[in-house]
Parts: sequence; structure tokens; C-alpha cells
Amino acid sequence: MARFPTRIFLSFLAAVMLAFAASQATAQVVTELVNPQGATAPCTGIGPIAAPVVKKCITLFQQAGFIVNNQLGYSGLTISTKGATDGAITAVDPQSSAAAAGFKVGDSITAVNGKQVEPTPGTMAAKGVFGQRGGTLHLTLKRAGSQVDVSLVRAAQNAPAGPTTSGFMISVKDMINWQNQFAPCIGAGPAAPAALEFCYKHFASYGFIKASELGTTGFQIDLENKSKALVTKVDPGSPAAKAGVQPGDEIVAIEGQPLTASKGEAANELLFGKIGDQLKITVHHGQSVSTIELTLATKPKK
Repeated sequence: MARFPTRIFLSFLAAVMLAFAASQATAQVVTELVNPQGATAPCTGIGPIAAPVVKKCITLFQQAGFIVNNQLGYSGLTISTKGATDGAITAVDPQSSAAAAGFKVGDSITAVNGKQVEPTPGTMAAKGVFGQRGGTLHLTLKRAGSQVDVSLVRAAQNAPAGPTTSGFMISVKDMINWQNQFAPCIGAGPAAPAALEFCYKHFASYGFIKASELGTTGFQIDLENKSKALVTKVDPGSPAAKAGVQPGDEIVAIEGQPLTASKGEAANELLFGKIGDQLKITVHHGQSVSTIELTLATKPKK
């Protein structure tokens, strides 16, 4: 039986590898998504499996509350996030549905679909104490009219289940933020470790941490109290209990910083939605209060 010449076989193999490399370089699919906090998620696929990889990526990020950029709704409102005008409308796009609906510069948005835009002290505290296990947290508490400084080290906590998928050579690692919102980091094939590491760094800048590294303080905060950030429960044996935190303590500062938040940022997050979504927005103009219905539209091309 004649043997297949080694030189011909190697030439054939090299041609196949070059053709595959060319397809990897040219067959590229990119779709970008965004979430209410402005975190962007590029779903990218290269080569023969680009389309199914990107499709899985889009599905995962949509499950986590992201919207594909070309489906993102436009309110036409510019809202201040700082200073004395925090939460007030500073510009209304004359071509937008907001202008047609009657929004005016100077209006202050106080609620969207019944959700108040002014963060409570409890929600500000919950955001401030969020972080990785093993991290040290410094709190200033008010107790019986006196201030008490405590330090604790966050213990391990199991994260809630996030978006999942299965598929050949596809790896998914969830990141999570203080609101239990997810950012699924996705890697495919041999380049998966590098892709995941890039994703970790990208979403860390938006306040996300690896779900596998989630930490807990061991205390609960009253998220509804509009005037104070009160500790309502301390788990026995938890880092908070060991540090001396007690139910009824009021959190007044975290890492030396008083509890502060922007009404404008909260309003912008609540206005996030797809084209066609309908929102009921409560606005204050001087002494008058009104509720205006707004349908998010496509952003006009300038």
C-alpha cells in the first residue's frame, strides 16, 4: 500500500490552517449593549462560530437587564446630576417626544412609574457597604446620641443565581453589583481566559465584582426610611456582630464619607428602556405637580 507523501500532507495542512486563520480574521460579528448605569457590553465573535457566540452573548446580557444599542429608547431629556439643580431638567431636545409631551427646562423629576428618584439613606448605605469578601469596611455609627467608629472584614456570601448558558467551548462567569444586577462575562475557545479577564476589569469600573467573590457584612438596613440609614438586624456570629454593630444603630458615614447620592443619576436610570416603552413621569414645575406620559422613541439623527 502506497504511503501518502509527508511533504504533500504538510502542504495541505498548512493551506487548511491559513484558510482557517483568514476566516478567523475576516468573519467578525460585533453587537454592543448597555445597562441603566451606562456600562457597555460588546458581544464579539470571530471566525466560523461568530454568529452563535454573539447570539448567546446577547441573550445572556438581555437576561441581565442590558439593551442592544439600536433598541435603546430616547427620552430627549437632559437631567442635571450635581449641585442645586440635581434632578432638574436642563435641556429638552426639540425633536423628541419629550418636547411634544410638554416637558420644560427647570422641571424637576420626582418619580418614574411610581418609583421615587430621591435615594433613601438606606439605599445609599447599602451601596456603600457592598464589596468583596475579605475587604475591610469602616463605618461611623450614631448610637444613643454618640458616634461610634467600627471596622469589619466582609465574610463570604453566596450570590444569587445569574444568567447561565451551555455550549461548546463557551465559558460564562457572572459579575454582580450592589443591586444584585448581573454582568455575565463570556469567553469562547482558547482565548476565553483573556476575554474573561478583560471583562472583569471593564465591569469593575461600574461597581461590579465577581459573583464568586461576593462578601457580606452580616447586617440588614432599612431601605424605606427616608431620613435615616438604620440597622434593623445583625446576624449572630457575623462580621458586624463581632465588630459590635447593633440593631438600631444609624449609619452616618462609610469610609469617612457621609451618605450622598444624586437624584439626577437615579432619574436617568429609571428613564432607561427600549424604544416604545411607556413611562409615567411625575414632575414639579414651581409649585405645580403633574404626571406626564412619555413613550421612548428612536434618537433623531442630527
